[in-house]
Amino acid sequence: MPSKALEVTKQAWNLYVEQDILDLQQLRPEVANSWQRCRNLKVDPYEEEQCVISLQELRERLYNKQHLVKVARPFMDNLYNFVKGSGFQVVLTDESGYLLEVLGDNDIVSRTKQVLLCPGGNWSESVKGTNAIGTALIEKRPVQIYAWEHYCKPHHFLTCSAAPIYDPEGELIGILDISGDFRVANAHTLGMVVAAVNAVENQLRLMRATDKLYMAYRYSNALLENMSDALISINNSGIITEINAKAAEIFDVNAARSKGQHIEKVFNARAPMLKVLSDGEEYEDREIIIEKVGRKIFSSASLLRDDTGGVIGVVAVFREGANRQQPKRPTIMHSHCYTLEDIIGESPAIASAKEWAKLAADSPSTVLINGESGTGKELFAQAIHNASPRRGRQFIALNCAALPENLIESELFGYEEGTFTGAKRGGQAGKFEIADGGTIFLDEIGDMSLNVQAKLLRVLQEKTVSRIGSAREKPVDIRIIAATHKDLQAEVLKGNFRQDLYYRLNVLGMRIPALRERPEDFEILTRYLVSKLAAKLGKPSLRIEDDFLEKIASHNWPGNIRELENALERAIIRSGAQGVLVPDLLDFCCAPAPARAAASKPVEITSLRDAEKHMICEALAFYEGNIQKASTKLGIGRNTLYRKMKEYEIG
Repeated sequence: MPSKALEVTKQAWNLYVEQDILDLQQLRPEVANSWQRCRNLKVDPYEEEQCVISLQELRERLYNKQHLVKVARPFMDNLYNFVKGSGFQVVLTDESGYLLEVLGDNDIVSRTKQVLLCPGGNWSESVKGTNAIGTALIEKRPVQIYAWEHYCKPHHFLTCSAAPIYDPEGELIGILDISGDFRVANAHTLGMVVAAVNAVENQLRLMRATDKLYMAYRYSNALLENMSDALISINNSGIITEINAKAAEIFDVNAARSKGQHIEKVFNARAPMLKVLSDGEEYEDREIIIEKVGRKIFSSASLLRDDTGGVIGVVAVFREGANRQQPKRPTIMHSHCYTLEDIIGESPAIASAKEWAKLAADSPSTVLINGESGTGKELFAQAIHNASPRRGRQFIALNCAALPENLIESELFGYEEGTFTGAKRGGQAGKFEIADGGTIFLDEIGDMSLNVQAKLLRVLQEKTVSRIGSAREKPVDIRIIAATHKDLQAEVLKGNFRQDLYYRLNVLGMRIPALRERPEDFEILTRYLVSKLAAKLGKPSLRIEDDFLEKIASHNWPGNIRELENALERAIIRSGAQGVLVPDLLDFCCAPAPARAAASKPVEITSLRDAEKHMICEALAFYEGNIQKASTKLGIGRNTLYRKMKEYEIG
């Protein structure tokens, strides 16, 4: 920043802290807004608050953020190598503004330590005033604060560039910052921080994707090992690529050692799977004799194909004679028993949501339900379905966040025979086909990948579906109800959600209120849930004390009805044989607000504290909030006046 611009900012700072005049022409909007927030928070612009956590609490925060620290540390090292020797330091904080890691030259580290820009220091705006870390937490975007733009005078020697770090779910989890003496500022510092944050976020997404793939592998492997049938797969050379525990038992081999061996070493003879490989003729429920162990079994075998249709192997299933299964029509069971009458609550917020649900039920349009986790989004979806003309048809629910991308796609669209390894003979219908004529509920739609979003958009536009591995389009008549806890408009701006799909889904948008937004329903919900849980737990004669209900009402319930139900179940269990629900059983709830102290007998003599507070208020009112004039009239310094205003909570 040129010296002239620096002088202008300095003048603007003096004008604001001394005369409460905000020069919007000379300040960037984010700086002006931050200064106003600091004034409202009663931050002292002359003396900063010394807020640093204990070593034990710092260790706890580092433990809670160990994943972030581990991912960010290599990128912090790279940043530090760029700024090493230039009087700058690299800082990582958590989402509350507490510093976790600091890398920097000794001179700047020792200097910034005096203002607690060190591990354990809190640099939120409420503590340190306007600064890149705290302001980036509020603005939720990259911020650079230079010299006199800092609200607190002790920080005027600094220039700071910070950017927020978001996890793959879009939650702000920390801040990456570069701070140093403003006299050696570099115009590219903020860009370097943003680039490093992008790299950190990409790594977090990569690790999340890897975790999902690993979980999918573990899930598939668990399914394979828990099959009641034996399964063996081979490649084009007849080498065993997979064999489960049941197959190892039937063929009397070691599963781990058999992988990588030729199939004939398991059969000790010409294996029928090799004939399938050579002739291309699949078979089903064929009786074969295992000479090695002298057993008769039944087998089905199918070719495995890659994405281009080329044969890559054979998979065979083996069943012992007594366990031979006859083909039967698959049965699909879906429960959709909830109606609007089952939604408990009489508050205006829930009544409005139920009224809107009635209107949505009478329409064939798509519905987008928004609400926090635990508010009952699926319950509303079922109620809309049961109040609609489709009530006699299928209601199918799918949680888009519970399955990897490839499984979501196959679940929704189905697949043709031989599309991938392990594909069922004859293929499998997807949820869209099964729900034909009914309703499909897509929960956590905000977690659906862009690839699947594009295919879902086509279903909404064309009213047809195509199985994976098939070019044939099949018309479907379905009503889609989607739900999410995310702000999809924000996700659209981030590029995580397709704008065209958002508009297609949000024809009828409705929001389910959080439990804290419907305090009128606390008692009726509590009594209903206690009655239901008591029957479940075999305690039909429970008594609810009034102060138990008061403690329920004092809690914020971030987990909504799901959290309330869990807390009540724990309380009922802990009530024992007494069968009385008292506040002490709710150790998972916030303590109720302290009772108001009894009014003391009025006295005629005013305390010195009250008198001092009264005089300060009078002086500030007389001089219209001018700190300089008020402090002069009162005969105290400006710093003392700020401190007393904060102490007496004077706005």
